Amino acid sequence: MKRLIKVISIVALSSSLLLALEVPNDHIASTKWLHSHLDDAHLVIVDTRENKAYLKGHIPGAVNIPKKMYFQGTLGSVKKLPTTPEQLQKMYQAVGIDDESAIVFYSGGKNAVDFADAASGVWNSWIYGLQNVALLNGGYAKWIDEKKKTSTNTPTNKASELELETYDIHEVASINDIFAAMYDEDKQIADARVSKFYRGEDKKKALARHGRIPTAKLTPMIRYVKKEGNYFVFLDKKEAKSILYNNGFGVELDKPIYFYCNSGHKTRGIWFVAKFLIGVKDAKVYDGGMIEYSRSNMPMGTGEPMD
Repeated sequence: MKRLIKVISIVALSSSLLLALEVPNDHIASTKWLHSHLDDAHLVIVDTRENKAYLKGHIPGAVNIPKKMYFQGTLGSVKKLPTTPEQLQKMYQAVGIDDESAIVFYSGGKNAVDFADAASGVWNSWIYGLQNVALLNGGYAKWIDEKKKTSTNTPTNKASELELETYDIHEVASINDIFAAMYDEDKQIADARVSKFYRGEDKKKALARHGRIPTAKLTPMIRYVKKEGNYFVFLDKKEAKSILYNNGFGVELDKPIYFYCNSGHKTRGIWFVAKFLIGVKDAKVYDGGMIEYSRSNMPMGTGEPMD
């Protein structure tokens, strides 16, 4: 009898693992996929918009963890560094996220840059070991455009006992990594900002100096989405890959790429694009970005590149 109970227990455990929800393989969730899984007990939907927008209406069952919550580190008075594991663990425990959760992050979907809000949630989760995560293509705007059901109710999920014990250094670049990559032909640096920042023609007060990291290629994050009706969605993989490579004037897709912007917001967006939409195997976020780099004594590039 004991042997029978043991066998039954193993089968039950195996079945529960098989039934646990897994996000799509490319970590990009369609509105159709999300709608079909709304009632799954393992699904946690995270709205990354500001609380004011969330309270006006959101996807049923979604919890609210706004973009700013993934930028709780500081450099002096500037918010820029990743949220610490302790901070993220506390946030996720409060909304019921645990090791078995399938987490789908969504943003507003109303412009070419806000998908980076959801990508920030994906990246913070990923580096601390929660990798059953996805980003909703088209965001809330696409959900609304398709006239899918919304809610103004705030869910009261049971708190979890999640413990974050992993840190994936392969997704993160330090300023020392950037210094080394400047002099290494086998590594690439890519700037996710628009051209005025790349050329040093901006007046952003958070930057101590203006310009780009030498050797960096210009790869604006906004190039990888397109407007369809009232919302923005990702380009297809082939077109996105072609844009990043840019006929040889962009980055080589088979070499390590270190992405940066000013504060890390657009960097997390283009990291998501490179890693999951395009399939770049070695893409890293330099989360210190130009806020940190501009305060170093390393050289700065300005104007149009000479090569």
